[in-house]
Amino acid sequence: MKRILLERPQRQHQAVVTVGSFDGLHIGHRAVVDRVKEIAGLRDGTSIVVTFDPHPRQVIVPDSAPKLLTSLAEKSAVLGRAGVDLLAVVPFTKDLRKLGAEAFVDRYLVDFLGAETVVVGYDHGFGRDRAGNLDTIQGIAKKRGFDVVAVPPTLLDGEPASSTRVRAHIEVGELDEAVRILGSGYPILGSVEEGDRRGRTIGFPTANLALPSSKLLPPDGVYAGWVQEEARAYMAVANLGTRPTFNGTDRKFEVHLLDYEGDLYGRDVEIAINTRLRAEQKFDGLEVMKSQINKDIVEARRRLEQTSISMDAHNSTDGG
Repeated sequence: MKRILLERPQRQHQAVVTVGSFDGLHIGHRAVVDRVKEIAGLRDGTSIVVTFDPHPRQVIVPDSAPKLLTSLAEKSAVLGRAGVDLLAVVPFTKDLRKLGAEAFVDRYLVDFLGAETVVVGYDHGFGRDRAGNLDTIQGIAKKRGFDVVAVPPTLLDGEPASSTRVRAHIEVGELDEAVRILGSGYPILGSVEEGDRRGRTIGFPTANLALPSSKLLPPDGVYAGWVQEEARAYMAVANLGTRPTFNGTDRKFEVHLLDYEGDLYGRDVEIAINTRLRAEQKFDGLEVMKSQINKDIVEARRRLEQTSISMDAHNSTDGG
């Protein structure tokens, strides 16, 4: 997938476009993206997702903006695996916030990308104060000569899938419920930074991930998930917390890949966490801790082998 900064005309062949923040890229978002890909495939066109960076709320209400479910890098990784052709990133500014719905569509979708079809979700809002809706864009489409396709809500337990629902589950550590709405593991991507290598000395080498402060993390604890490394998805166990056994104070996110031999220092690593194993604990000595880690690994394998969800809904789970 190609990624561009959308600040000037970069018209695409038979452009099929959707636009939104897509925070979390849950199953409702994926239904919209899948429709974009389907239409583009039928027309031998270009499937395009237009999104914003930073997230609009970080500009509009910076002091009360919620933590992000997906950073731009995470969003790019998920959409790339989903088979989208182009991710077009619009820099969100205070000036852009003032742009009306019709002016936004004219500039970014029609003039800059040459949109021939625009796919929107059932509750799509855009333009100044999100005043533009489905009726608005259908009216603009008649004047500008492009098609509009509306995608109905994706219901789960009788309610539409939403980023709000995902966020509520992650905040309290209900990863299994969050994953049902996401349709994938919860992605956490960070750069592997130098640690104290204590894990390696006790037989469980870990990658210490540096994460942006804007990322929503679950409560401290031990989690299981998948890491895509080259052509293989590895099962992984991750610890989020202060490492009280070692009297730590800084919150760290450390990932141990099962059955992996290699060095990840200095690289970007993404783990898609699927389930919470337990709370973080303080142990009475290293042997007790090592015994519990071995139990965590056994339980992680058991749970991950039972799920069909790995890095995303399009991947299999044949790793480990």
